[in-house]
Amino acid sequence: MIKATATVPGKPPLVILGLSFGNLRKFLAEPRDTYIHVKGSDMGITCDILLCSGETEEKLAEMMMKYVGPETVVHDERPK
Repeated sequence: MIKATATVPGKPPLVILGLSFGNLRKFLAEPRDTYIHVKGSDMGITCDILLCSGETEEKLAEMMMKYVGPETVVHDERPK
C-alpha cells in the first residue's frame, strides 16, 4: 500500500491510498475479516482511515455498524 496527501489551492485536502494487488487479493480472499487502518497522525491529518471489504453494500453497512459503533453514520452513495 502507498499513502499520500495532496493539497491543491481552492480544493479540499485529498488523501490518496494506493492498494497493491496483494492487498486486493487479501480483501477478496477474506471479506469482512481484512482491514487496513491508516492512522491519521502518521500522515499529518486529523482523522484515521479504515479500508475494509465485503460482498455487498448491505454487508459492508452491517459490518460498519457492528465494528465501528452504533453512532456510526453510513452514507449510502448508490444511485436511487
